[in-house]
Amino acid sequence: MNFILNERSLHGQFESVEDFLKSLSANLKCFGLVRQQAEGKIRKLADFYKCQVTSDITLGELKQYPRTDELLRMRIAFDKEMKTEPYWDLAPVHNYGIQYWMNGEDVSATALAEAAAREEGLLSFDSKIYKDQKLTIQQNETIHEVISVYHPRYLVECFEKQMGLGRNICLKARYDGTRLDCSVLEESYGADILEKEEYRQLLGTLDKFVRHDSWETIDLDDGLEYKKYTPASEEEDWFRGGEYGDLTIMKFRFSGKMRCFGYRKGERFRLLRIERDHKKSNKG
Repeated sequence: MNFILNERSLHGQFESVEDFLKSLSANLKCFGLVRQQAEGKIRKLADFYKCQVTSDITLGELKQYPRTDELLRMRIAFDKEMKTEPYWDLAPVHNYGIQYWMNGEDVSATALAEAAAREEGLLSFDSKIYKDQKLTIQQNETIHEVISVYHPRYLVECFEKQMGLGRNICLKARYDGTRLDCSVLEESYGADILEKEEYRQLLGTLDKFVRHDSWETIDLDDGLEYKKYTPASEEEDWFRGGEYGDLTIMKFRFSGKMRCFGYRKGERFRLLRIERDHKKSNKG
């Protein structure tokens, strides 16, 4: 699936370059997810570097900004996106002679109108106007709904099926920035082993897990049954001999039989394995 980079979401809203750089983590993760598709493209304006970061600094002018490691990483990532085709304004699909409106403002000849015409999503920067929401764009009597994405979680929530990404990749993005870390979920015991309904149950439980106010309320949740994994013997220890063998493994359920296993690191739970049949859980 293709996306369009929303130049309208850079309108000088950042108080400083530092604030802008801090906000970019979510954007770069979204770029990475789009690039993981076999045919995923990110369209943008040919002169995107003219967009305003702060009230007096454009993207292009960041070249004169004092170099930092963070700024260098941003430049590398941006150069990859900005200096490669496709540029939608060189061959636009929407008719510049037809007006497109959003909230009473004419948005013709912008990424918003192009996204509406192409029926593609927008990748936006951290802006209250465009941050993780559905935009209503009107063209004559036709109403278009365009999804504007800032966080990777919202990206996979809205476009998981269309993008065709693996479930483990989607879990990592869906719970990015929450108390749940899915980055070390093992492929052999990951979400791809689940049937469609089982996967739906998993998402419902993981959503519940991250919504809890504290670890104390998780402990008290009878539905989760969050507790220590305690195998009866070393031979029955599912994690024996591996890199996680010396850690305190915890588990919780997401159906009558199915369980999630992982460990707590600081304030985050690192999900390692999913079990469908309860055989390991029965022994610990």
